[in-house]
Amino acid sequence: MTKKLNATITKQATYLTVKFEHSWFQEDIEDLSEQLLHLLVPMKIQDKILGADRENIRFSWQGYYFILNFDCCSQSCWFEGQDEASSNYINTLYLELIK
Repeated sequence: MTKKLNATITKQATYLTVKFEHSWFQEDIEDLSEQLLHLLVPMKIQDKILGADRENIRFSWQGYYFILNFDCCSQSCWFEGQDEASSNYINTLYLELIK
């Protein structure tokens, strides 16, 4: 079962920032990403890129392509478009996430 999202999502010009209420660690990313991505139905994960301190999840939603980024060292999380058309659709993604 997915837990309630304890985060604030803020829209920037071409990306969305996610600020979680509590500190998190790399082993928490799977749960945190599930909490965020379950809000986007239907959504399809294309790829997961695992790094030493950073993880990226590439996914498609409503015909557009996005990346959910996690940077463990800076406790940063953000969504961005994979291409210009998807970046232009970031506001629609934002509105769906904050419903």
